[in-house]
Amino acid sequence: MSIEVVVIVPGIVLFIALMTAGWRIWSVRAQVHDAAAAGARAASLAATHDKAVQAARSAIAADLDAVSSHCVDPEVQVDGSAFSLAAGRSGEIGVDVTCRVAFSDLVLAMPGTLEATGHAVSRLDTYKERRP
Repeated sequence: MSIEVVVIVPGIVLFIALMTAGWRIWSVRAQVHDAAAAGARAASLAATHDKAVQAARSAIAADLDAVSSHCVDPEVQVDGSAFSLAAGRSGEIGVDVTCRVAFSDLVLAMPGTLEATGHAVSRLDTYKERRP
């Protein structure tokens, strides 16, 4: 009986640790994608490119804080080239969010990090005045 315990228990613990790490990866990827969508929507409501970048960063930070994300050092890239288009022309604003997922605070601490990315696009109002 003790041999089975010595063989089976570490296997079960390892399985649980891998499931926990997998859940962490899936959870953070979903959170990063949702944060990118919130940032793109906030940026699309701004009047200028600079305000769009600020709005996107604020929305992403608030979204990740609201869900107590394990996202470490999020990097935000905003493609606001559509703000240079004249009113009456359709355009989109894109937001990319990248962060690292740490595994050092899990039940069985694992070394290293994994990168999670999210991308979202939101349309600018076609007839709203824009300034680059």
